[in-house]
Amino acid sequence: MGAQRGAAGEITIAGRETPAGLTLVTRGLAARGLPEITVTGLPPYLGRGWARLLAALAFRLAAHAGDVPDRIALTPDDLRTALGEPVSAGCSQITVGLARHGDLLTPAPPPDYTGPRERWHTDLVTEVFPAARR
Repeated sequence: MGAQRGAAGEITIAGRETPAGLTLVTRGLAARGLPEITVTGLPPYLGRGWARLLAALAFRLAAHAGDVPDRIALTPDDLRTALGEPVSAGCSQITVGLARHGDLLTPAPPPDYTGPRERWHTDLVTEVFPAARR
């Protein structure tokens, strides 16, 4: 899922469960000279949705020329292209912030989001993939 092939190789999503929650990270962006994207502390039921979001973010980041942006906008077409499958997204566009932490990027809520990051993780996935609701 979410594997993309190109001149610099494949981009995949790896995950592991820890006591603090699920951690997902891209693999393959570094081969393109880009930071990997990671999200941590997820409840396991959000794993598939976030893996799909990371794949789409990685796809858009890999296509971005120049400096790493501080946010990426995703549309349903971006999701379909990145995932290689039909997507019935529940929104027309979302914007995801990218916070740099050393060699990693972490998806971040918009500046006007007032809730805790954990709630944003859930809100974003269920906005994009309504079937992800518990």
